[in-house]
Order: sequence, then C-alpha cells, then structure tokens
Amino acid sequence: MARTPTEDEVARAFAAGAPLDLSGHADREVRAEVLRGLLIGGPGAGAEPLPALRLTGAIVRGQLSLVHADVAAVVSLEECSFEAPPDLHGAHLRRLNLARSTFPGMVAWSLTVDGNVRLSECRSTAEIRLVGADIGGTLNLDGAELDGDVAADVPALNATGVRVGGDLRAEGGFVSRAEIRLNTAVIGGAMRWEGARIQALFAPDLSVGAIADLCEGFTATGEVHLAYAAVRSRLCFDNAVLKGRLVLRHLETRELFLATAGPPPLVDLSHARIGVLRDDPPSWPPVLHQDGLSYDSIAWSADRLAWLRRDPRGYRPHAYGQLAQAYRREGRLAAARAVLLAGERHRRSALPWGARLWGLVQDWAVGYGYLPARAAGWLAALVVLGTAVFRTVPPAAVEPGKAPPFHAVMYALDLLLPLIDFGQERAFVPRDGTEWLAYALTAAGWILATTIAAGATRALRRE
Repeated sequence: MARTPTEDEVARAFAAGAPLDLSGHADREVRAEVLRGLLIGGPGAGAEPLPALRLTGAIVRGQLSLVHADVAAVVSLEECSFEAPPDLHGAHLRRLNLARSTFPGMVAWSLTVDGNVRLSECRSTAEIRLVGADIGGTLNLDGAELDGDVAADVPALNATGVRVGGDLRAEGGFVSRAEIRLNTAVIGGAMRWEGARIQALFAPDLSVGAIADLCEGFTATGEVHLAYAAVRSRLCFDNAVLKGRLVLRHLETRELFLATAGPPPLVDLSHARIGVLRDDPPSWPPVLHQDGLSYDSIAWSADRLAWLRRDPRGYRPHAYGQLAQAYRREGRLAAARAVLLAGERHRRSALPWGARLWGLVQDWAVGYGYLPARAAGWLAALVVLGTAVFRTVPPAAVEPGKAPPFHAVMYALDLLLPLIDFGQERAFVPRDGTEWLAYALTAAGWILATTIAAGATRALRRE
C-alpha cells in the first residue's frame, strides 16, 4: 500500500513517538488503514521502543478499525475529523485521546483502556457506544457535544455497564441532545456534570465511589433516572434545572442535596436510604413519592408537613414516622409530636365516616394522645362548670342524715372520673334539671378516659 507524503510524515512521527500537527498542511488527509497498520505493527511500524500516534488536525478517510487489537502505543488524535465511526470493539489501548475531534459516532463495545479516555470538546453526530468498556483512569467529556436520535430512541452516549477507575467528567459546557445511558455503570471516583446540558440521563444501578455533582448550571430537559444508584459520598442537584422527572428510587447515599433551581415536576424517593437530606421549599416538587424513604437527618422547615402531603398515593405512615424520628434525634420533640399528630389527621381523611367521627373525638379531646394538656384543660373546664352549677343547685341526699358533707368540686370529679369513687355520686342525687348536666359529665368522663387511653397507647407505640 503506497503512502502519500503526508502519510509518510505521520509514519516517521509515529516511529519517533513525536507529535505531528497537520492543521496548516495543504494535504491533511490520512487513510484509516494506514493508521491501523501503524498501531497494530503492520507496514510502516517503526523500530523505536516507544512509538506513539500523536496526531493533530488530520482528516481520517475510511473507518479506523482496531477490533480486538492490542495496541501498545499511545493513541492521540486531537482536532481530527473522521469520515466513519471509529471501531474499537474489544480493543486494548494504553490511552485514548480524541479531544476536539469530530466523528459520526463511535463503536467501542468492551473496549479496555489502561489509562485515561479523553473526549473533551469532541463533536459526535451519532451514538457513542461504550457498553461494557473498562477504563482504568478518567473518562473526560468536558465540553463535548453529542448527538443521538431522540425520535428513534438512539442515545447520544450508551455507556451501559462501563467501568471507570477514576472520574467521569462532563463539565465545561457539555451538551447531549439525546439520552445518556449509564445503567449498571461503576465510577470509581467522582462524577461531575456542573454546567452540562442534557436531554435525559438513564442510570439505574449506577455506582459512584465519591461525589456525584449534577448541580450548578446542570440542565436536563427530560428524565434523570438514578433508581438503585449508590453514591458513596454525596449526590448534589443544587441549582440544577430539572424540567423532567427525577427518579431516585432505592438510592443510597450519605448526603443528598435537592435545592434545585425551581421544582421539577416529580421526584421519586421511594425506599431511598439517605444519611443527610438537604432541600429547600422553593424546590419542592408538586409530586413527591416518599413511601419507604429513610434518612438520618433532614433540613429543618416549618412547612415540612406540607412536604409530606405531596405524595399522590395519600397517607403513608412510614413518611410521618420517619420525619418524627429525625426530629427527635435533633431534639425537636414538639415538632416530632406535631408531625405524628398531622399523620393521624391525614390517616383519618381516608377512613369510613364512623371511624372519622371517632377520630374527630380523639383529636378534639386529646390530640390523639400527642396533646395531653388538652385533656387536662377539658377536665378542668368541666370541673369548673359542674362545681358552679352544683353549688347553685345542690343535689339532694339519697339518705338524709346519713350522707357525708356535700362538696361540689368532689361531686363534679366523681361524675367525671369513671374509675375513681369519692363517695359523693352515690350519696347525692341531682335535682331541678341538673340531672342532665350530671349525665353529660358522666358521658364526657367516659369519652375522655377512652380517648386518653387510646391516645396514650398510640403515642407509646409511635415512640
């Protein structure tokens, strides 16, 4: 295969491991088969011990195919234009640099790269397939611009099952006009997407060894799906613009920051396990799934009860219990009781009318056991009322001459307290219409006793 003068120059630079910039050359074209021959040791391979392909500004004609090739040389093709998608399926490379290059997609199934893969500021007009790839260092997509086909469900980047030993970076104006798939991906370091603009991110079962920042300047027009993801340090969406759903179902992370720039339409936190949850009321979504959500600590907000009510499935006992537990750990005991009381009121709204009526009585009497002072207040008010009436119209003795001295206060208490006998109720009979008050005090006493017992049992069970 006869080489052109430009290709001869590329071969000499490769043999010496020297960089070659073709940007200003009259002839920038290099055939892909020539590059393949150099990289896999075919015609034109140099005899130097450390050859390297460090080429800038070339136009690569044909498809660069390194399928299952074991390439010992560094591969750096910066600012190059590829006529066909590079095919790196099953290849083993030491390092790959395609920064600022343009190509119509890439095939890199099961690619193995010992070091870094640099795709920063590249331009891909079709799908990049990194399915099952193993990258020992960092995967750098900073400033890259990727296209797929949303209508045909073709992602811009399909990195399903990719393993990255270092960081995954997609900052500096990274743009993806179709979905990014990172399901079952394992990122050993951090995942940084600050300033990125994407169509959608689908990454269930994602594992990140450090922090995952999809925050300041990050914009997603479609769904961000991180169900079953595990982020060892923190997952941050602070000031992110999320126009689609945010699915964090079964997420595990030490810290979750959800103070987004405006509320996403839906957030699913069902069964997520979070150490510290930090959010902000202006970022609360109108629909929030939180059944089974657990956290050790949560940002304080006076509107947190309204936050609990945003689950479209209605009353979720675990959600109320979890928030109350978090408040108790922080010493906010009054707030914890208020949460549990709100939970009982929410539960009551879904009960049959009879149960709702009894619930109203319990709420009115003792606040479902969480407001014991209310019962004491009712008891004191009823004692005062009974004392005033029976002092004005004293009851008649059942057996005149044998009855003990009459005490209006003790008589009212005897009527109100069903389990305590002061001897007044048995010794005296109300008269002149006061018997109706006596009946009412007796009934009120039984209601108070029953609701106090039910409320105390419920409160102790919650504790």
